[in-house]
Amino acid sequence: MNTDMRDKETAKTRIERLRAEVDRHRELYHTEDAPEISDEAYDSLFHELLALEAEYPEFASKTSPTVRVGGAPLEKFRKVRHVSRQWSFDDVFDFDELKAWEERNVRLLEKSPRSPLPTPHSFGYCCELKIDGLKIVLTYERGELVLGATRGDGEIGEDVTENLRTIRSVPLRLTEPVDIIVVGEAWLAHPELERINREREAAGEPPFANVRNAAAGSIRQLDSKVTAKRKLDSFIYDIDRLTIDRKSPARNENIPETQIAELELLKKLGFQVNAEYRLCETMEAVQDYYEEWIARRHDLPYALDGIVVKMNGRAEQEALGYTGKSPRFGIAYKFPAEEAATVVEDISVQVGRTGVLTPVAHLRPVRIAGSIVSRATLHNQDEIARLGLRIGDTVVIRKAGDVIPEVVSVVMNLRTGDEREFRMPDRCPACGGPVRRLTVGTGEGTESAALYCMNPDCFAVEREKIIHAVGRKGLDIEGLGEKVVEQLIDEGLISDLSDIFELTEGDLVPLERFAEKKAANIIASIRKAMTVPLAKLVFALGIRHVGEESSHLVARFAAERGVRDLDDLIGAFPAIAKEEWMAMDGFGEKSAESLTGWFGEASHVDMLGKMKASGVKIIVPEVAPGTVGRLSGKTVVLTGELTRFTRDEAKDMIRRAGGHAASAVSAKTDFVLAGANAGSKLEKAKALNVKILSEAGFIELLEG
Repeated sequence: MNTDMRDKETAKTRIERLRAEVDRHRELYHTEDAPEISDEAYDSLFHELLALEAEYPEFASKTSPTVRVGGAPLEKFRKVRHVSRQWSFDDVFDFDELKAWEERNVRLLEKSPRSPLPTPHSFGYCCELKIDGLKIVLTYERGELVLGATRGDGEIGEDVTENLRTIRSVPLRLTEPVDIIVVGEAWLAHPELERINREREAAGEPPFANVRNAAAGSIRQLDSKVTAKRKLDSFIYDIDRLTIDRKSPARNENIPETQIAELELLKKLGFQVNAEYRLCETMEAVQDYYEEWIARRHDLPYALDGIVVKMNGRAEQEALGYTGKSPRFGIAYKFPAEEAATVVEDISVQVGRTGVLTPVAHLRPVRIAGSIVSRATLHNQDEIARLGLRIGDTVVIRKAGDVIPEVVSVVMNLRTGDEREFRMPDRCPACGGPVRRLTVGTGEGTESAALYCMNPDCFAVEREKIIHAVGRKGLDIEGLGEKVVEQLIDEGLISDLSDIFELTEGDLVPLERFAEKKAANIIASIRKAMTVPLAKLVFALGIRHVGEESSHLVARFAAERGVRDLDDLIGAFPAIAKEEWMAMDGFGEKSAESLTGWFGEASHVDMLGKMKASGVKIIVPEVAPGTVGRLSGKTVVLTGELTRFTRDEAKDMIRRAGGHAASAVSAKTDFVLAGANAGSKLEKAKALNVKILSEAGFIELLEG
């Protein structure tokens, strides 16, 4: 069999398995209201199937899930056929895709005999929030509600009229006696979901996974009294059919000429319309609207997963029409996904600055949280075993904020039998030295989950230590990237951090791929780093369990002990006992032990002495004992994406106000500063009744 044939057979198998898996998850999501994976992960599988079917059209099928919308209706409700087919918008995920959608529509309108294409080509776009709830279709005769249905498969839905009547924002009688069919979204507020889930857990029932899941479960109750107890809400956003003059009931003859006017009419008739819609004249204005709501999405009581962009003019909408499953005139511009599905193509092992061996999954590149991801951490062998992961598996990965992506689960049903098991090596992949788990306590089960290289001279460990030290949060030496550091070690020019400060231009110019300007820039950056804030130096030292925030605590501790220069530090710190570190608020036992051990090592003190001899000077913070600030004695945790300032700027603001910027939420946390896309930290803060601050609230707190 030739290579092309093998590739086709592989693609055919993958397509068949993806169809089965997408259908299974569609059934769980739309029919059983029991999803197993997130919407983002489902979208990844769906779009992979779309791409494969486009690449291999010979495997097209009329029963593929890519050619139908929604899922089959539940048998327990009466089935109803929709007067107008219920469509689902196609998705885009970035500005380039959005522009391509506009350009495609322009080309179609140029060719259309019905085209109202303006000159020059410009369109008004109605932008609306994409509410994450359950689509509903409401039918009114002479202004009275006669039928409420779910979307179902787009052609046939379920009659849930009595349940929808319990939603207060769904009018039972309109302000005018019109015949109309409207489309909208039923949704549940976040606080209401929390209340319902508390009741379900108390009754021994599984909690709803999300607000969409809860809304669907509430609307599909046989007993409408149960639905009435759940405070569902709704937004209506579209008119399917409207007849004002019953003597001339031509379809759509009375629908307004623009989407904006349509929304205004819906409000006039008594429907609740989401107030955040906006008319945008350009794609750039659409992008501004999109970015605004990425930042504000978590300020709302309902869930959003993107925005909907529609051509505002109905003439353009009708000229463009529909594909087999979607309107051409509208698009769903999805927010960056925090989860996605992809394939593990290989697993490698990295050696870190502490000697820890970390397995890393090499992924088929996938877009997640706004960027292309090709690697994800697997943590350790125990985690690989827990996941049941093999090389070649399809996996769901997750990324939140700046956190390194990690594998959440394996999609077992997509296995072909060609997947390979992976085992961690019994020797260090960098130096060949022995590896073992470290003891992290006393008694049984006290070994670390991770493996460590036991060779104290491991090349990879030293390399990673130096790369860590010269990074942005440490000494911030521009030009000393990973490859340059490795080159300097190979050439014998550096072996530890102190050697960097003895480098000269003459050392660098003869090296391969170096020139005088590059050498001069690096040396200038090194000279600049020779005067360094103590917190940054402590972070650069790479002391285990002493991260960025702990480094600032060490600097404050030094200031309170009267340390003013490296001489003072070298003289004082080796004598400090673990108990003294632990007496300072913010230090735990592990970090205290690490500090005592690191400064108790003669080679480390010698390295600091060499740095002092080379001219390195430290800047100690001016924090006198008893200083009071707006956040004095307070602990603040940051979560989500901030827009008014960076995370580092926010941390500096907290420290200047006398507070401590911690990394984890606990009962001791005083405030959580929550930006967009906040995740588990925000939920834990709510559970612990920790005060949550928006960026505006944070600034108000600092300004008093």
